[in-house]
Amino acid sequence: MPTTRSRAAQRTAAGRAADAAAASDLDSESETTANGGLKVPSSSTKRDPSQDRVDRGRPRSGLEIPRKLLHSSIGILVTRLWLSHPSVPLILNAAAIALAFVTLADVLRFRFPAFEMQYENVLGYFMRESERHRVNGVIFYLVGVLICLTFYPRDIAALSIIILSLCDTSASVFGRLFGRYTWPLPFSGTLFGAKKSLAGTIAAVTTGALASYYFWSRLSFLGDEGDLSWVPGKLLSQWKGPVTPPPTIIPRLPIPKSTLGLVPLSIMNGVVAGVAEAFDVWGLDDNLTLPVLFGFGAWFSMWILG
Repeated sequence: MPTTRSRAAQRTAAGRAADAAAASDLDSESETTANGGLKVPSSSTKRDPSQDRVDRGRPRSGLEIPRKLLHSSIGILVTRLWLSHPSVPLILNAAAIALAFVTLADVLRFRFPAFEMQYENVLGYFMRESERHRVNGVIFYLVGVLICLTFYPRDIAALSIIILSLCDTSASVFGRLFGRYTWPLPFSGTLFGAKKSLAGTIAAVTTGALASYYFWSRLSFLGDEGDLSWVPGKLLSQWKGPVTPPPTIIPRLPIPKSTLGLVPLSIMNGVVAGVAEAFDVWGLDDNLTLPVLFGFGAWFSMWILG
């Protein structure tokens, strides 16, 4: 028969075990931070894993339709601006201010989790998961716009931004739909992007050619300010004022004054657009590389071929 002393010892040991178990449960539910604060218990943080995605679990297709619609709408905006003869220096100033704000927002979201959460609540639907920890593509977009408007003739700069908004969209959509059924591009992963497909490139070439045909045949002369790069379009221009000077003190490329036929010019622009869309420049975002490469390629080909 156990003595009274042994029974008391057993009760004491049992009490200590119960206290240790309770402490262990408390430790598993909450953790102490480095500054002594208490984190929220893990039982209260259980939620749908999709809420941790950048889109906060909102349904969207693999084609990224809202993102592509936003991207393509820029082409409509640029077309309206081209037809309304805006001041290019004012557009440059507006783009520079927008670039400053977007860059500041990126810095804040990288440094402050609370700001990042609110940022993703508002704009996460238009972001890819891979962009959560990368520089915002809008920054590259605005830098590309600034480069094109500063260094290229006005019409080539406008067409470069239109090509970006349309060709990037068509290449992405058709690449996702049909890329698996086509051969990879030659030099894929070196000269061209590793994820670029023949289907996407064909879509970019076709879209670029059609967009160029429409721009040069229907829009170019309506936005002319005495500085049109395509001579046949210049002959249809109703502009009576002086030639618009460069928007900045930085010299821009000279006006090529091309006399190419409409169809050859459009096909050539389409090929340049497809190559520019697929080209990989040290892994830089194609929101920057596509308009800059297309603009230079279009200008160079019009200059050389006359």
